[in-house]
Amino acid sequence: MTDWKMGDKETVGIASIGCYVPPGIITSEEISRLSGIPVEVFRDKIGMERKHVAAEDEHPSEMGVRAAEVAVTRAGIDPGEIDVLVYCSAGFYDYRIWSPAAKVQTAIGADGCYAFEVKNGCNGGNLGISISKSLLLGDPDMNYALVVCSEKLSISVDYEDRNALSLFMVGDGAAAAILKKGEGTNRLLSYAARTEGSAVDSIKVPFGGTRRPRPPGRHEDGLGYIRIDDPAGLDLILSQTYLENYLRVIKRSLEKGGRSLQDVDLLLTNQVKRSLLEDILQGLDLGWDHTITSIRDYGHMGTVDTLFNLSRAIESGRLGPGSLAVLASSGAGFTWAAMPVEFF
Repeated sequence: MTDWKMGDKETVGIASIGCYVPPGIITSEEISRLSGIPVEVFRDKIGMERKHVAAEDEHPSEMGVRAAEVAVTRAGIDPGEIDVLVYCSAGFYDYRIWSPAAKVQTAIGADGCYAFEVKNGCNGGNLGISISKSLLLGDPDMNYALVVCSEKLSISVDYEDRNALSLFMVGDGAAAAILKKGEGTNRLLSYAARTEGSAVDSIKVPFGGTRRPRPPGRHEDGLGYIRIDDPAGLDLILSQTYLENYLRVIKRSLEKGGRSLQDVDLLLTNQVKRSLLEDILQGLDLGWDHTITSIRDYGHMGTVDTLFNLSRAIESGRLGPGSLAVLASSGAGFTWAAMPVEFF
């Protein structure tokens, strides 16, 4: 058995990240025409110029495979070395009842690993990383985990439903990370999460579950899309809890990891409208130079956002030895999570 201890503690770090974004694009102008909402709302208030959307015949598991293959190659390992594979998604799978984790496992040749799915809204990526870390540290025979985040959220949006305006920014893509026990260039420090369920019924796809079963693929009546019930009431609830809980999990994750806000070099969040991100930064006494955003060109890619922007930060040189990044996210339900990553 390999001894992966650094000092007196075992560590797990991100050995590599791979990303895939579909080539299809829909612009804010096009969404404006479809919805009847002024383009300035998307450009100025939300901060989005365009987003990438998958083709009709391009599916979440396939995008996940593409990102996973890049991550495996960059890590310099054989797919057969992967011990656990976690597939994270906030949206639809290729089929209603199905295992995309097993599909990715087979497609990349990760034979023999344990593969399963995680759903926690747009928090799924952070949760998947945390679960994988725990599994690696808890089993002396496990050394590598693959976390795959993949979304085709664009098919769940009805641009004629103005109540769903906050969903018009969701786009498609995938990101994957190889986690390695004993990784020496970075380490995952800690994890903090919280759920506030008072608005749990506000955002949902009405049909397709046991309460209102229906044949898959029917959107004629609009009930196969994500709906937001009582958006004004939802805004009121979230105005009282959203920012508070976002800040709470970030601060708690740093506290659990023995770090403080003064140590943070980059805060990488799920992609939200500009005013909300500004409130988050101000609440932490951080400036715009402490974050990277992708909403302008990619929209909000659900579980993909944090790994996607972590990859961009590393590739652009924004993170290096001595840096501390915090991956923070929120998800419908509502739920919040944060995880600091320290670089050496």
